Amino acid sequence: MLHVFHGTDEFQISEAVRALRSELDPEGMLSTNTSTLAGRGLTPDLLIQHAAAVPFLGGARLVLVEGLLGALGNRRGVVEAWQKLLDFLPHMPDTSQIVMIELPSTRDARDARDPGAGRSPLLRALREIAGVDVREFRELKAYGTRGGPSEAGRWLHARAGERGIAIEDAAIDTLVELIGAQLRTLASELEKLATYAGSRAITADDVRLLTPQARDESVFALVDAVVEGHGAVALRVLGQMLEDGGSPPILLQAMLARQFRHLVRATELLEARADEAAIGSATGVRNSFALGKLVRQARATNRAAAEAGLRAVERSDQLVKTGKLNDVLALELLTLRLAAIAGGTRGGGGRARAGAR
Repeated sequence: MLHVFHGTDEFQISEAVRALRSELDPEGMLSTNTSTLAGRGLTPDLLIQHAAAVPFLGGARLVLVEGLLGALGNRRGVVEAWQKLLDFLPHMPDTSQIVMIELPSTRDARDARDPGAGRSPLLRALREIAGVDVREFRELKAYGTRGGPSEAGRWLHARAGERGIAIEDAAIDTLVELIGAQLRTLASELEKLATYAGSRAITADDVRLLTPQARDESVFALVDAVVEGHGAVALRVLGQMLEDGGSPPILLQAMLARQFRHLVRATELLEARADEAAIGSATGVRNSFALGKLVRQARATNRAAAEAGLRAVERSDQLVKTGKLNDVLALELLTLRLAAIAGGTRGGGGRARAGAR
């Protein structure tokens, strides 16, 4: 049988391969009957040679092919060149399993809606052969619609159920909020939290205590409050952070500067009608939850305000470096100034322009 596992989520693909390995390996001999072939430079004859081999002291043979469809591309003549494989598949030994693993190239990853394998003419030809298993694994979304649970949240809930792990809904929401849809990290944190909680259900407090990303939660809360124009909230969060002493003022200013740089680039791209994937590629924001938040914040502001905010950060930095203000006072004033600039965009174009001056 031939399987094609393609898409943008590497963890889901690796899990599918792991599950297939487990299914094929009751005797523990699959490791000696597994071949891994690079797709680039692979020929139909070589692939058929591996797939036609009889397993040694085991009941199955596994042939992993990495990146073949992406390497072949969608140029003309691909199907004809690989016709020999298409003819071989209906007669392949029942003991053999071929798995084509297709992750997008860097170029294809810029458009998560259209990964490279999805455009392959060879994949279209393979779909027409009875028994070929084609599965697509797309990155899940870290935010729900209309108040419902997110795709990542549903995945985490299902994974906990499969493993007999009790976890509260609030803990799932907190994990997804902190980590996003990075499934490998979510799976790892789930196992760690289950060990800590023991026989009881995992709570949101457990997540905040043990998950490393929770240490950055206050920083994100500060940045979000500033960018969304909530000056009083931002100042209150900042005061608590400075009192706790966990984050020096220079780091917090750097985080604010980074977010406004992202906003400048995101608003530019939105003006050019770019999609979310292009904004992620240009800013380097890969986490789907963080990227979705950045896009929503960029839609709520405009480029003039984002640029004005970035200039305010530069002026504040200069005041500190020249000794005209101490770093704490400069950061407090900057927080209020940035929130005022961002808040002005909620009241219409005129206020946004006034804030930008």
